[in-house]
Amino acid sequence: MKKYVLYIFLLFILQLSLAYAVDIRLTDIEKITGDVHFPVALCYLDKHTLLFTEKEGLIRVIKNGILQKDPLKRFNVTTGFERGLLGIACKDKKIYVYYTYTSGLKPYNRVVSLFPERVILDKIPGAIIHNGGILTFGSDGKLYISTGDARDGDLSQDIKSLAGKILRMNPDGTIPEDNPYKGSPVWSLGHRNIFGMAFDEKGDLYITENGTNRDDEINVIDKGKNYGWPIVLGYSSDKGFVNPLKTYTPNIAPTNGTFYKDWFIFGTWNTGEIIALKIKDRSVVREKVLHKHRKGITDVKFLPDGFIYFLTRDGIYRARIMD
Repeated sequence: MKKYVLYIFLLFILQLSLAYAVDIRLTDIEKITGDVHFPVALCYLDKHTLLFTEKEGLIRVIKNGILQKDPLKRFNVTTGFERGLLGIACKDKKIYVYYTYTSGLKPYNRVVSLFPERVILDKIPGAIIHNGGILTFGSDGKLYISTGDARDGDLSQDIKSLAGKILRMNPDGTIPEDNPYKGSPVWSLGHRNIFGMAFDEKGDLYITENGTNRDDEINVIDKGKNYGWPIVLGYSSDKGFVNPLKTYTPNIAPTNGTFYKDWFIFGTWNTGEIIALKIKDRSVVREKVLHKHRKGITDVKFLPDGFIYFLTRDGIYRARIMD
């Protein structure tokens, strides 16, 4: 009996060691350009071209590692606080962006595709904060859109509102037939303000969500599920809501992220860190700060060229990732 107990104990230690054995780090961090004005999000257009948004309304171009003088496009946007030209996603040589505009003295957000310019989704409630704005494509080929609660938490629980949600659209602007609410782009609800979305190799969607003065959240998203805001924030015993994988108090303001193998890597605005969470069976088994920057980070992307890129107020950086 003692030998059996010892065997089980040693097996547990071995499994624990394996979970922590594989580590990652960033090396050779280099600044590509400092000629930026509040870059928000980055996308990979092709092997020669990266695009990024600047909050004041420009899509900028990096060609063969060099920032181009002329922007790809200039949008007339409403700015201030969290409003402006925000998320960008690229797929099959097409470009999708999320931006804030004003109509009748009210701010709204719109998702458009380029080129030619075509409206994918319009009249998303906007506000000076909790304005959402991240775009990404899933392995299912659908466009996922994060929206904030537009400073009205009750909208997050209202299925008829586009605010406080993750939305799912076909790239042509139609609504997928397998969305959870017929005729609606709503994919999940009960969100406060999502600043990051990334899919893992299994097709699971992970997000970063900003809390109030506590409980920034890391969530994994399932079709039609409710994530609680404003009824709950952080962990809850209420079975009607999905609990986060991890929370942060005091707040770090997590921003956009990416996956490298089984590591969810994201930036933070308050602390200027790049944080990596090792994911196993939809649980966090390891956490590591990969980099501490002097400015807040808005986006982190692992791109097909094999580099990690990150955006900050003082420039765009590139690094090698090692494991």
